[in-house]
Amino acid sequence: MAGYRGKGRRRFEPKFRPKEVPRTVMLNIHRLGVFRYDIREIMVDAKVDPALSSAIVANVMAKASRVSIDDAKNYVREVEQTGGIDSEASECICILLDRYSRYR
Repeated sequence: MAGYRGKGRRRFEPKFRPKEVPRTVMLNIHRLGVFRYDIREIMVDAKVDPALSSAIVANVMAKASRVSIDDAKNYVREVEQTGGIDSEASECICILLDRYSRYR
């Protein structure tokens, strides 16, 4: 019975390969702490209200880490249009999102 292999996968049958899911650009989770520090520094330099600042930072981080960087950038631009932050801070945040992104 030492050489019995049963009815498992045959020697030359292909292994199971899951369907390939398209990869999207998302926030690099391993550098989340540094990203949080940098975006808060941008908010302090732009003199944004602390209550509004924490909401913007939380929404940007959630969209960037769960949906995509592009959705996070669109959210930042929407906040800029509503008057929450100025255009300089918006550009800095978009550049920061590009710097801390990766394909997932």
